[in-house]
Amino acid sequence: MKSPSQWFRIDHAGKLFPVVSNRMRSSYFRQAVELTIPIQPELLKQAATLTLKRFPHFDTRLKKGVFWNYLEPQNKPFKVKLEPNTFGSITNPFHYGKHLLNIYYYENRISVEYFHVLTDGRAGMEFLKTLTLTYLQLSGFDVQSEGLLRDALEPRDLQEQEDSFSKMYKPGKAMWLPSQKAYHLEGTIFKTIGHHLTHLTFSLSEVLALSRKLNTTITAFYASVLAYVMLQKQKVDGEKIRKPIIISVPVDMRKYFPSMTMKNFVMTIGVGKVFDLDSTFESILEEITLQLKTGQSLEKLAPQIRANMKAEKILVLRFVPLFFKNLLIKSVYNKIGEPALSITLSNLGKVVMPEKTFPYIDHFEFILSSTYLIPINMAIASFNDALVVSFSRLILEQDFIVQCIDFLVKTYQLHIVASGNGWEQ
Repeated sequence: MKSPSQWFRIDHAGKLFPVVSNRMRSSYFRQAVELTIPIQPELLKQAATLTLKRFPHFDTRLKKGVFWNYLEPQNKPFKVKLEPNTFGSITNPFHYGKHLLNIYYYENRISVEYFHVLTDGRAGMEFLKTLTLTYLQLSGFDVQSEGLLRDALEPRDLQEQEDSFSKMYKPGKAMWLPSQKAYHLEGTIFKTIGHHLTHLTFSLSEVLALSRKLNTTITAFYASVLAYVMLQKQKVDGEKIRKPIIISVPVDMRKYFPSMTMKNFVMTIGVGKVFDLDSTFESILEEITLQLKTGQSLEKLAPQIRANMKAEKILVLRFVPLFFKNLLIKSVYNKIGEPALSITLSNLGKVVMPEKTFPYIDHFEFILSSTYLIPINMAIASFNDALVVSFSRLILEQDFIVQCIDFLVKTYQLHIVASGNGWEQ
């Protein structure tokens, strides 16, 4: 039994998610590992218990305070569950006693679904890596962390629970990014809450070779595909006044600042513009490659971070009751948050695991939740030579995803293995 007096502050970025989340904006993401061996639920439960003990702020529930929400330790054993054939299963994060993550199993797969208030994609993957290593160890395999990940049996470091945004904050020039309403995909929203998932497995070496040939990065390449296919849809729409196509790309701030945090430490940048209707893919790729390169520089990101932090640090806002803060935050986000973005693409890059685990791991997956306004999102995770692109979709229409696949196959002859949850059927 944990002491009820213990509690955890929510990091700077995480404070947003309990406020803006609702039935059609779940603020969840899922990460999964496909093993080469069947999952034994009892061993997974033991691995989950050890991993949660190593990362205590994951073993919490969400509580409302007077001025800010906070996380309170759970006081009950954690249960692993059979993976449901849907995604985004916790619809009310404030539900009493609910964990803010679920750990699922299905055949050879372990998956973890996180409410974004807990962590970001990079730290979430660190949690899954530790969980996977612990499960393999409990299964009797001779595997160790080899200094590549956190071992569940090693002492935790208090720096893992720090709010790195607050730690790295320094006074200076602050800048709010200008925003305008972006172009959005439209479609028929599923009547039942849930996402259709489409996983596309590529050869990492093949995509990497293509990206180098095109003088770009994997992230810029896929972002350009999304923008190009959206432009084709704009042509069909025939709008007189066209809105910009903006791809939201999360940037892991740990590559700029030394941080061990397991909380949120990510900024997002938007790349794209109002493209000419006759724009070629090559011209879009050149534009987005340049925007990503300049937008991810610390010189560009630092003023945005200061603007976000200053809003939180204003003394008046600090002591405004939570109810009024929520109204203000929700109002601003509904005007300049989602409306300014067309789609999100998050690339975790290559997942690094100890070499001795390779025979037991097939691939990793990363899945973002979609929303009423942004009904399709995309995420990428790589392991060994398997690069897995995952689309989440809240609408019946799948033509956008089909067009992306057709473009990749017909234009660049990329080899793709497709799978999914077939949820809407």
